[in-house]
Amino acid sequence: MNRLVSLSAARRFAVAACSVVAVVAVTGCAHPISITPLADTAAKPAAVAKIDKSVAYVITPADMALEVTSPGGGGDKVKYQPYRDLDASLYASFSSVFKDVTKAASVDEAKGLAAKGVQLVIVPTITTTSSSESAFTWPPTKFSVTLNCTATNPQGQQIAQISATGNGAAEFDEFKSDFPLAARRASRAAIDNLTKALAENEALRR
Repeated sequence: MNRLVSLSAARRFAVAACSVVAVVAVTGCAHPISITPLADTAAKPAAVAKIDKSVAYVITPADMALEVTSPGGGGDKVKYQPYRDLDASLYASFSSVFKDVTKAASVDEAKGLAAKGVQLVIVPTITTTSSSESAFTWPPTKFSVTLNCTATNPQGQQIAQISATGNGAAEFDEFKSDFPLAARRASRAAIDNLTKALAENEALRR
């Protein structure tokens, strides 16, 4: 019996040790992460009528391929592809606000969709920051995502500028099973704040 207990304890210790080793910083590395938002589990506010417009949002192939490197912990860095990771959530955000949403690979392509009823062209710009207070583990403990969206008509005249920021934080006990947790929390908050800002922007409804 004692032998079985000892083996079980040893296994638990080994699993815990592996978890710690996996996040120990190796100075100079850039660790790949995904900043895909956490699942949306927040309680939904009362439904607001969608804006009765068709929009095209623009993310170019170059944007989709863009890789960003920013600070992690222990002198290490993290690298990620913000447009790729947030594309699906941006589409979901726009779709919750506007009647119809199409993705375009360039501004010219989006403008060309006016013949098919597109009334607004939205170009999102994503910026991020990250940091960590840990000298021993590489995942960031703080992360921010800012979404700036420029909305124009198909002729290129600016209709509105919408900005939303999300901040995320996570400590070791939280991120040891989800290394980019701070980033994913920040992305979730940024998307939620963007959806709210779009829905409340009067210029987009005119």
